[in-house]
Amino acid sequence: MNENRIGIWRALFGWIDQPKKTLRYVIKEPRWSLWLTPALIILVALIVVTVVSAPLVSQVSLEQAEAQVQAQMGSLPEEQSEQMRNTMHTFTSPLFLAAMGIALGALGLILGWLFRGAVLFLLGYLLGTDNRYIQMVTFVLWAWLPFALRDLVQAIYVLINGQLVLHQGLSFLVASNAQSQNAGSLLYSLLAQIDLFLIWHLLLVGIGIAVSTRSTTTKTALATLSYWVVTTLISLSPTLLGTLIAPSLMG
Repeated sequence: MNENRIGIWRALFGWIDQPKKTLRYVIKEPRWSLWLTPALIILVALIVVTVVSAPLVSQVSLEQAEAQVQAQMGSLPEEQSEQMRNTMHTFTSPLFLAAMGIALGALGLILGWLFRGAVLFLLGYLLGTDNRYIQMVTFVLWAWLPFALRDLVQAIYVLINGQLVLHQGLSFLVASNAQSQNAGSLLYSLLAQIDLFLIWHLLLVGIGIAVSTRSTTTKTALATLSYWVVTTLISLSPTLLGTLIAPSLMG
């Protein structure tokens, strides 16, 4: 009998109080229940924060859309202006924004898990292990659970305060009053990702790399840092691309 075997319910608490034992187990035995359970928890957290935030996001989006099209409406016939208003209200409604947020968010999560699993698979290969890809994807799912907690914390914040989180992570350190300027700032986007939940995630990644590769502390730290650098560069690529393209469009 495997003395390290733990049940799925115990694993749901073990990733907090016994992360080394839990990650060793889920990596070694990546059964469907061991990747489906964290995936569902993360998706539920995404749905909760998206639905709770949708009315406020709708209000902000509607105000921005109205400001952008106000000048155009003055030169349009009344019928076209009314049609534009109806379209604008449809695409900024809480229901539409929630549905799009959930669909795109879920797609982004799935692609992110698959990509991060590939990064960890490659790092494991470079460290001399023969872990399978499905093992690394399962590992990523469990290491992602801190971000599910972050979503739930944000949902509670929105419910209590009746407002969105204005600046994520450490982005407040470089934030300006113009949100459009913040959105195009590479440093702002980078600092927005850095918080306690990211640190928790990276600690779990480091623990998982250590137990799956049995590498030295130095190699584990370098692999974890490499994982963060690669995944961060990919996540910042839309902002970076926008920064590079914007000058040429304006010029």
